[in-house]
Amino acid sequence: METIKNILCYGDSNTWGFVPGSINFATFYMERYARHIRWTGLLQEYLGNKYHIIESGLNARTTNINTPNLFPDRNGKTYLAPCLYSHAPLDLVILFLGANDLKIEFNRGAKEVATGLAELIDIIQSSTYGPNMKQAPAILLVSYPIPVSENSYKDINNEFIFRGAINKAKEFSMYFSDLAEQKKCHFWDAAPHIQLSDIDGIHFDEKAHQTFAELLCKKVQEIII
Repeated sequence: METIKNILCYGDSNTWGFVPGSINFATFYMERYARHIRWTGLLQEYLGNKYHIIESGLNARTTNINTPNLFPDRNGKTYLAPCLYSHAPLDLVILFLGANDLKIEFNRGAKEVATGLAELIDIIQSSTYGPNMKQAPAILLVSYPIPVSENSYKDINNEFIFRGAINKAKEFSMYFSDLAEQKKCHFWDAAPHIQLSDIDGIHFDEKAHQTFAELLCKKVQEIII
């Protein structure tokens, strides 16, 4: 009997499937794309039944920063180890984070985001939650697409929360690829291929989800035969 390959997709709102511009800040109601539209659901469809795609997307998730004022429990570092254990054994972990670290409240650039990702990689690589429960799973680090707008969302002080994010995100590819090489991870730069929604500048629309899934499918197949 052929073993199914388990893949954990660990990300933020673009993994969760947030519909661009759909949040109501008075009620915090928001819309989520259906699974067959989200890139995770499409990736499952494209890869077929020899693979099992596990979604772990969370709106506002950071790499390793606490955000207690508005969104509690969004620190990607604190949840990662139990998440790995819950879904083990895993053949591959796809790390798709970094955009939320660029919010002005955190005062981070691409280099600091890469440092946060390094801590997540260390957690994964020090685990024994790989395919035989004796070694770590492989890691695919994905570099975030570049925002097309910084003027969509404001904080309680009426400041744009992603001010300066465009120029900072342009350095993601350089720092993330260096990190992947240093940590011996797989790497894919999504920025040249994905156009974020014009509605809010930072989220995937349906076309982006489809393009992302199609290209990511090819990358996954290169890693896991």
